[in-house]
Amino acid sequence: MTISYEEEFSSLMLRWRGSIWKAVLKDLIGFYIAYYVILFWQWGLMDDSQKEYFTGWIKWCEIGTQYIPLSFLLGFFVAVVVARWWEQFNWISWPDKFMMCVSTCLPGRENLETRRTLARWTSLQSAIAWTGISVRTLKRFPTERHLVESKLMTEEEYDMYMAINAPHGKWFVPLMWILNLIKQKVRERQMDTVQLQLLVDQLIKFRDGFAMLYVYDWVKIPLVYAQVVAIATYGYFFICLIGRQPKLDPKSMEQEITILFPIFTTFQMLFYIGWLKVGQYLMNPFGEDDDDFELNYVLDRNTYIAHMIASELADQIPSKISDEMEVTLPHTRASFKIQDIIPKGHLSDFQIAPKDMQLIRANELANAMMELEQKRKKLSAIFRAAGRKQTPNSLTIVPGAADSSSIEENRRLTSTIEEEAVPPPTTPTKKEQPGP
Repeated sequence: MTISYEEEFSSLMLRWRGSIWKAVLKDLIGFYIAYYVILFWQWGLMDDSQKEYFTGWIKWCEIGTQYIPLSFLLGFFVAVVVARWWEQFNWISWPDKFMMCVSTCLPGRENLETRRTLARWTSLQSAIAWTGISVRTLKRFPTERHLVESKLMTEEEYDMYMAINAPHGKWFVPLMWILNLIKQKVRERQMDTVQLQLLVDQLIKFRDGFAMLYVYDWVKIPLVYAQVVAIATYGYFFICLIGRQPKLDPKSMEQEITILFPIFTTFQMLFYIGWLKVGQYLMNPFGEDDDDFELNYVLDRNTYIAHMIASELADQIPSKISDEMEVTLPHTRASFKIQDIIPKGHLSDFQIAPKDMQLIRANELANAMMELEQKRKKLSAIFRAAGRKQTPNSLTIVPGAADSSSIEENRRLTSTIEEEAVPPPTTPTKKEQPGP
């Protein structure tokens, strides 16, 4: 079943069902037994020369564990498995949208039996399809007769279903019954083609969920990759049985601290074996592990909701329609203490100076461009008169004018040339003056 948890972190560590302790306990016990068997054999059955020789094996195995890219293998494997696990959950079919459309297109008590039949067939479709992929659902409906006994299928429907010879599966038969009943209502003029298209679209989406789950059940993660990850993980800790042994020869005991309990190896087993178990458990999310999807609950829920939409809620509407609602919704004392912060854009507090917010009209922009062009022409005339090969946009000091006297002379000359280059404003003649 899917394990829900809302407790604090300290309380979560004490949970057993679906926890890391349950996942790695057997492997951890097996490792400790093998580890201490080797330790007692080294401690009690070896002399000093044999212990020194065994220390060489310990060092060699300790170096060998560094050549196994365990983190990379497990990380990629679990990432693929978790993504696949969540995608399969998203493909679980829910009849809510389809039944809402049915209640809209087939209203009234005269269509009550039709709506209930369609609701029952959606549950029948789920039960038949999920028995092919879920162990829990298969144990609930091991044969088609169990569907009849559960009132999901009538005797007539059972005979029709069993008469169909489909070597590639017939889990989609209830969908065809739904489609044929909808077409019958169109022929009877109880529905139009627009409503038909709406229901068919929702029915196809409902069908796609079952089809994709069958595809996921058919095409699994390659076996060779699952084997590589399992061999790498268990092989790593098999090497650690020797590589993490304490060095008991006299020379090593004088130079190193001897600890008889593999503390850090235990942490590694919790992390790596737990990581591997996550991937192995989630490879088949429709099994009987603690975190597998509970399709039996989904089937019960869908059956109840579909029947309620088809019967009780199909034509239900309050007798009095009122718009009495406050714009500001009230809080309780508990919710008022933890009010949410109103989100703001990152430019909500951005300020612009008032002078920068003044609009520039088209004529003002043209005048500014004309003034800039006139300044460039004047400056070009000055440099041409001075005999300098320089553009108006790149002003540099002429070689030979590095000292202060030369610079001052250049400035004086530039000022004089500018006055000569710029013509004085002319006053209009009598003919040019405008009349009164």
